[in-house]
Parts: sequence; structure tokens; C-alpha cells
Amino acid sequence: MRPIGEISDEAQAKRFGDHLLSNGVPCDIDDDDSGTWTVWIHDDDQIEKAEAELTQFNREPDNPIYNKAKSKAEKIRRDEAKVDELAAKRQVDVRTQVFESESTVRPYLTFFLIGMSIMVQALQLAEIDVSLLTMSNIDITPEAKSQMNQAQETSYRLRNVFLPEVTGKDIPLPDGKVASSKGQIWRIITPIFLHFGLLHIIFNMYWLYYLGGGLEGRLGLGRMLGFIILSALISNLGQYLISGPGFGGMSGVNYALFGYIWIRGKNDPFFEMQLDQGTITMLLIWFAICFTGLVGNIANGAHTFGLIVGVTAGWLAAHQNRQHKAS
Repeated sequence: MRPIGEISDEAQAKRFGDHLLSNGVPCDIDDDDSGTWTVWIHDDDQIEKAEAELTQFNREPDNPIYNKAKSKAEKIRRDEAKVDELAAKRQVDVRTQVFESESTVRPYLTFFLIGMSIMVQALQLAEIDVSLLTMSNIDITPEAKSQMNQAQETSYRLRNVFLPEVTGKDIPLPDGKVASSKGQIWRIITPIFLHFGLLHIIFNMYWLYYLGGGLEGRLGLGRMLGFIILSALISNLGQYLISGPGFGGMSGVNYALFGYIWIRGKNDPFFEMQLDQGTITMLLIWFAICFTGLVGNIANGAHTFGLIVGVTAGWLAAHQNRQHKAS
């Protein structure tokens, strides 16, 4: 926003401001405490146009065209106020307000996911074996992995050791034995309940509570369950193919929730949630920081695939709802 000049009379300054606004140039007219009124232009790309209008106004301040602009400018301001009011109602600071809106649906699924994660964490702290919750107990040997690049590692894992506990494929082990089991399909989902340390689970449960609880209250239990399963499935499989089974955490699901609320709230005016810009910026910055390696070994694949699922689902839902409302 930049100033383009001053007008000494308040009434004249407001008439000029109405004229600019009615011609598509948003502006502010501010008293500078010296008896003059400064004209501020919001968009720098419109500075030249506004300056030309001000020059013309100074030549003919009593031209009737400036009187005609008042009613149109007032209508524009009323419409903008309505839009701002609607946006304020839709905007949700997920850190403090997500549960304040009324909803007939309680976030029981979100509470269940939190409870399961805490229970599994307690089992881990008690040194009870929870290996049945990992994606798999079989992976490429460290020696073989050291001789592969990422593409070769992913290809080998997909062709030779892909989820044997789920598929039932016999996998020969280095000690001459054969790993054989079948039907443990829960392993594709259950890594979301595994966490590695207190900060890990606290951070993930914090965002699950606010993002998941708020969204479940709007989607309902059935659709929320489907979304959680889809986001867990894709984010876990993506991370597994990239790095193997040694990972866990709810962060892939959390980024799916974030992506859905972010994109649907931005593109669907009928959706009752919209994240504030501070939350969006913080989560995107954290997403980028995790790739630097500065915060340890992070499941970036799960973050990425989860975010893709959420963004895609949020955009599709927004598009579908807009079409439905328009029909």
C-alpha cells in the first residue's frame, strides 16, 4: 500500500476515494493529523492509474461524475464487509477454536485414534513386543541396501520382499530359514499407532486432536473413517517403498487432514472450516524443515503422500460441493 498524494478537504477526499473505489481501485483515505487527508492505494499495480485520476480530480474537483460514485462505492463496501464476515466465521484457528462450533457429531474416531496411540506407546515403554503393528518384519539386508541407490532399493523391495506377512510370499532369510505368514493386512494401517519418543507422540496427538476432531465433526464418522484409512494406507505404503518398514507415527495422516482442510476451506465457500494463515505457514515450514535432516530421521515419504492425499481429496470435495450447490 502506497500514498499517492494529499487532499486538504475531508469531504473532497472522501468523494475522490469513492470515485477510485467505484472504478476498481481499492484505497484508504486517512487523516494525517495536519489538516490534510492522504490517499493510500492498496495495489501497487494501480498506482499510475490512481495518480492520473488524482491529477484530473485536482483540476475539476466539482465535476458531477464524482458525486455519482458514492452509492456504488457504498455498495462495494457493504459487499466486502459481508465477505469478510463470512470468512471470519469460516476461519478456524485450529490451536484454540476448532471445537467451539456447534456440531451434532462428536469426534469419537479421533478420540479412539488418540487412545490407541497412547496405549501402544505405553506398551513400547513397558518393552512389550509390538512388532505385529509394523509394516513388516522383513526387509532388504543392510549389506544389500548399501550397494543400491533409491530407485534400485524401491524396485527390489517391491519385487522381492514386498509385505510378506500380508501377501503370504515365502521370503528366504540369511540364516537359511524361510519367513512365511499370510493375511496380516492390518500391518498396512497400524504403523500410524507407533511413535518413537515422548515429543513424537505429543506433537502428533496435538495435531490429530485439533485437525481430526474439527474435521470429523463436519464429515461424520463414516466418511472420516474412510478418509483416515485411505490416508494411512497411501502414506504408509509410500514410506515403506522408499525406506522400508522401520517407521511409524500419525504424521502422514495429520498432513492428509491438514491438506484436506486447507484446500477445501480455500476453495469451498460452503465448507465451515478454514485454517488461519499462521497455521498453514507453520505446517508447511515444518514440512520443509523435515527434509533437511536437522530434526532427525523423519518419515518424509509419509508426510508427502499424506499431504497429496489430503490436497487431492480436499480439492475434489470442494469442486463437487460447489457443483452441487450450483445445481
